[in-house]
Amino acid sequence: MKKRIAGEMFRVLKDEGIILWYDFRYNNPKNPDVKGIEKKEIKALFPNCKYDFNLIILAPPIVRRLAPLSWFLCEILEIIPFLRTHYLVVISKK
Repeated sequence: MKKRIAGEMFRVLKDEGIILWYDFRYNNPKNPDVKGIEKKEIKALFPNCKYDFNLIILAPPIVRRLAPLSWFLCEILEIIPFLRTHYLVVISKK
């Protein structure tokens, strides 16, 4: 199904258009329905495209515990790439 959806997104994409892809990087250990996606899978869904991968969102469990105590500490931890749990990818035609 992912392949069909990605194919349709690409089909309707104008030459100067972009696709914004926002998704989880990691599986959620508490929710088996939440599956992460790897860079290579996103690239396989949109072959022959340009990609701008951005890691965003400090892991929500960390934010929930630390934000009430120190927003500044959350901002510092967000610098560490493996603690960012989501991709924001800008995909465009070559």
